[in-house]
Amino acid sequence: MRIRLMRVARGLTQADLAARAGISRPTLGVIEAGGLSSRFSDIARILWALDDLSLQAALASAAEDPVYQEASRTHMPRATRRKRAST
Repeated sequence: MRIRLMRVARGLTQADLAARAGISRPTLGVIEAGGLSSRFSDIARILWALDDLSLQAALASAAEDPVYQEASRTHMPRATRRKRAST
């Protein structure tokens, strides 16, 4: 919701902001609607396109939060590499 308010306050359409952020307009719509499947990188790109320093700082400090760090160690799935077939 805050991203939408910031966009409207700046007089930008969804298409304008999406183009500035380098994402699709439907992706921006999902993010503004609170979609839970939003990628962090998309949200960060939007915040940089809006030039909102307070939200940028909040996102940057989230990585230093002990609760976030513990959750990322214990609850987040680990990416695995596929084993290549022997030749």
